[in-house]
Amino acid sequence: MRKTLSLDGVWTFRPDKKDEGEWRDWHVEGVPGGYEVKVPHIWQRDGEELVTYNGAAWYEKRFPFKETEGRIFLQFQAVDYHTKVWLNGQYIGEHEGGFTPFEFDISKVLLQDEENVLTVRVFDPEDNAEIPIGKQGSWYTRVSGIWQSVGIERRPDTFIESVKVIPDPDKEQLKVKLKVNGKLSRNAEALFTVCNHLSTDLAVISQKEFLTSNDIEYILNIPNPVLWELENPHLYDLEVAIGEDSMTCTFGMRKISFEDGRITLNNKPVYIRGALDQAFYPDTIYVAPSDEYIQKEIRLAKQMGFNMLRKHIKVEIPRYLYWADRMGILIWAEPPNYVKFTPQATKRFTDELTAMIKRDFNHPSIIIWSIYNEEWGLEWDLANDPVKQKHVEEMYDSIKMLDPTRLICDNSGWTHVKTDINDHHRYFVCPDQLISWKKDLDEFVIGDPDKNFVDGYESKGEPIIVSEFGVWGLPSVEKLKEHYEGVPWWFINQGEESHQEDYKKPTTYLENFTKYQLDETFGSFENLAVASQNRMFRAVKSVIEEMRKRPSIAGYVVTEFTDIEWETNGWLDYLRNPKEGFERLIDFNGPITVLIDKMANNVWSGEMVDLDIIVCNDHLRPFEGAVEWSITGTQLSGSIPVNSSGEAITRLNDPISFQVPEVTLPGFHQLELLLKTTGGQTLATNKEEMTITPRIKRSKGEISVYALNKQILTELDLNGYETIDYLDENLTVITDTLDEEILNFVHKGGKVVFLAEEGDRIENKGHYTFRELPEGESWPRASSFNFVNPNHFPGIPLHPEMGWEVDLLIPDYVVPFSDYKKPGSRRSINMFGSPGIARSSRVISGYFQGWVGQVGGSLIVQRCGKGTITLTTWKLKENYGTHPIATQVLDRLISMETKDLFIKETTATV
Repeated sequence: MRKTLSLDGVWTFRPDKKDEGEWRDWHVEGVPGGYEVKVPHIWQRDGEELVTYNGAAWYEKRFPFKETEGRIFLQFQAVDYHTKVWLNGQYIGEHEGGFTPFEFDISKVLLQDEENVLTVRVFDPEDNAEIPIGKQGSWYTRVSGIWQSVGIERRPDTFIESVKVIPDPDKEQLKVKLKVNGKLSRNAEALFTVCNHLSTDLAVISQKEFLTSNDIEYILNIPNPVLWELENPHLYDLEVAIGEDSMTCTFGMRKISFEDGRITLNNKPVYIRGALDQAFYPDTIYVAPSDEYIQKEIRLAKQMGFNMLRKHIKVEIPRYLYWADRMGILIWAEPPNYVKFTPQATKRFTDELTAMIKRDFNHPSIIIWSIYNEEWGLEWDLANDPVKQKHVEEMYDSIKMLDPTRLICDNSGWTHVKTDINDHHRYFVCPDQLISWKKDLDEFVIGDPDKNFVDGYESKGEPIIVSEFGVWGLPSVEKLKEHYEGVPWWFINQGEESHQEDYKKPTTYLENFTKYQLDETFGSFENLAVASQNRMFRAVKSVIEEMRKRPSIAGYVVTEFTDIEWETNGWLDYLRNPKEGFERLIDFNGPITVLIDKMANNVWSGEMVDLDIIVCNDHLRPFEGAVEWSITGTQLSGSIPVNSSGEAITRLNDPISFQVPEVTLPGFHQLELLLKTTGGQTLATNKEEMTITPRIKRSKGEISVYALNKQILTELDLNGYETIDYLDENLTVITDTLDEEILNFVHKGGKVVFLAEEGDRIENKGHYTFRELPEGESWPRASSFNFVNPNHFPGIPLHPEMGWEVDLLIPDYVVPFSDYKKPGSRRSINMFGSPGIARSSRVISGYFQGWVGQVGGSLIVQRCGKGTITLTTWKLKENYGTHPIATQVLDRLISMETKDLFIKETTATV
């Protein structure tokens, strides 16, 4: 029988900044001047200068051992990065790689009935370009040290080295690959016993086989097996006994494949609703604190509607995978990346990936292995480099040979060479980019699958998955400070140089929140955080619903499950608190959803509206029922019959049709949907935001228009204005140009509304310069936030976080207050912001990214001489008169007493 001794607990630890330990024989003389730590140990957790320390460090452990028989092995579950080991002053061996287990036979060195001294030197290099590192140290806090468990195990002279289980549910069989270390006796036998996991019931099967080789395969028949399913993740235990040794492994009877563009689990299509999980933690950094913590995370994931976690460029700890097996959530596993493409780096990477697959092979929850993520390690040149293309193809073939039972993604998110998953990383934010997002889905993602492959390679019908997308939602800083009893260390961004932009630094908000007048809109950062989370909920809802409406898409993986340090696009914050709207995530992320196609978010009283209904049914089970609908604050309601024969997507024949009722004042409303069976069971709910505005025709007085097009002139006339085409100092002037005549008018005391939605395309724009926001896919824009101060627009339904009420009005340009980088065809161009404009203006509406960085204005009132310019990049010119909110906003800008905005200001004395 095997016996184990845990060496976790108190060790002596000392950093070796001069790397002198070996020179001074610390492995013989003892580690001097150390302090006590508890292993598993990540030295960055010790704080202060160790947070950023890379280099050598030493560990020492003293322990007795009384076992005298068999062979003794020293086991490390993971040490980051390079490990050298001495026992009682004798060199045992070394290991390279920071994520997977390794062991040494210490039978001849271990002292019996005496104190043993175990000495370990860990080296984590500062230059990490050629080692598998993942995002620790490059994006977030570095991880170094003996970060997983250490132990000693006694085994018989002949022992089981590994058991590999390959289930075949179709044949009701189990293939077992057995590897034995040591000499076999002539009539050696192996006893295989299969039981239900954690059950004391009789064995499902018990079977003896002769051992004729140290490396051998067997077939075990399991009649009527209970399959591992998401709704019933049944597990079995396989015990293999050989002589004095035995080993038990847990497995599930399940089969993974793809067919007709869908991933199948046990021959049934499964729509992927996944979250990217980087598995960083606020206190323990890289290891989940407990089994209870893991279970809570998985429960929360399932409550939010997820059926998969993509373990992003990290070899997940075995306990997490065990609970994924047991609780029924799929895992997309992915090795940590390196950076520099060299023979040595690719070998290290291949070794780590191979070790990961061997360690985790028996986990039924794992259904996909990734190789690369976004060409990290391939130097972003896969499309143009045949050597790298061949390397990726060979990697796919070797991994498929190692594990033919799972799907393989060769290069997640970017161009593919040879893959089982045609996945995309597409960052869009809604409502800002809804039109662009639809176009991207229809013309690129599903419109041309071959376009996502390197030239010379093509799609073979692989499932199309959008495996990264997401939107930021800022967390409560007060909760973080309370948890950490102060400011977290990672408020000083721990990433490398490419992650030092202002919007990726939590400290940025401390300066910019008041500097750019966000305090006037939100009052406090805590209020801004709530608004940011509302914006996030609104955006991811729309992005996901557009994917679910398209049957060619096999699923998605949102970025991401939780916040990590400065990156705040998690559906849970870093402390694992649910963000705003958590209870409604299931509405659009659940197995059954009811959606509106082409929602009319802003309508006029009297308008006729038709809204199509789509039902998504991932369970693929037939049902009959109805969609009940109503609009809050009105008498409108109805019911639409549903008869689903089990299709994944059903577009109902009858739309929701109604005439918008008369209302007294503009206001917010909600379209509420309830999908019920004929038996009264609620299957799904959903809500859509609306505004209703009364059509009121009244005279609004005279205004001066200057150089405007005929369309808006007509709309201004229709909406009650008497327009004149000359400049009058007593009237508001509306224009889309700032030529010399207009600027002279303003300086003499005139009031101008400058419709600047065309940004730098405007020929005469005065001293203003503009920043054009990315039209298409953009990770930085997914961190963005558009805001407006509703106090300046009394009676107009506006959220401080600009939402669906301004769906068609959100700007493409802003006036940049902060410096920023403009993407170029060959390199980024550094562009300058104008913080002085913010100082001399009232910022009524604006834009920022991340932690209130990259700030710009989209509606500002600036003093110029004796007059004022109200500059807005909102899309008012093209929507005035037709869009209810655009019409009201421009009317308000015309009537606003802009000079009053500066009355409270005092003149500073220099």
